[in-house]
Amino acid sequence: MNKIELIKYIDEYLKIKDFEDGSKNWLQVDSEKIEINKIWFAVDAASYIFDKSINEKIDLLIVHHGLFWSFQWSLTLTWSHYERIAKLIKNDICLYWAHLPLDADDKVGNNIWIIKSFIEFFALKNFEIEKFGEYHGVTIWYWIRFNDAIEIGKLKDFCEKEKFVFEFYNFWNLSEINSFCIMSWWCWEDIPQAKDKWYDVFLIWEAAHYEISLAKDLKQSVILGWHYETETVWVKLLAKHLEERFGIETVFIDEKY
Repeated sequence: MNKIELIKYIDEYLKIKDFEDGSKNWLQVDSEKIEINKIWFAVDAASYIFDKSINEKIDLLIVHHGLFWSFQWSLTLTWSHYERIAKLIKNDICLYWAHLPLDADDKVGNNIWIIKSFIEFFALKNFEIEKFGEYHGVTIWYWIRFNDAIEIGKLKDFCEKEKFVFEFYNFWNLSEINSFCIMSWWCWEDIPQAKDKWYDVFLIWEAAHYEISLAKDLKQSVILGWHYETETVWVKLLAKHLEERFGIETVFIDEKY
């Protein structure tokens, strides 16, 4: 597959240009290769991932967490930052990064597929799904309301099935729920909006200590699913899509650290 055509397709498929987050969504490290025959996927751009990629002689690595964040754009190429990028360049491996586009996407995004898994796991029949939480003009998060109440204890079963961590703070002392909200992270700006709509439980990736304190003050029940564990969904879905569409070999490297 021609590299330029493939990158253009991924850009358009994920609507990369619609997002302005704290990352450089797009091709972060280029290579001299013209053709892409083997793609690996990982959650994080890290040296231990690069080492495996080098050994397998891959052409393109697609990640959710890349090497250049807004607070690092002026970072010099020294120490570990140099070592990481040097490994890619010396071994002619491209690095592509998609952050919020892979949280928000309605086809292969983390958030919508967790909602779909939730519906399937609990065999929900009557429900309503809506997106909320605007970030730089793009709506990212999802909530679902349903008629048939779910016992709180069964949320742990769902998280275990999805291989999420189940760190549950039941600040509202709920015994059952009729609404569930997926947020990629706990965002101060969205708390008032979320409280106005009222959701029984939030599933969020991670939170700082003071943010959990805020949740307690608001009597908002929260599940921390942990960052890595909740962000492997897109990898498998996007890999499957590209493999089926272009016949390219794809592999997911499931390694946290």
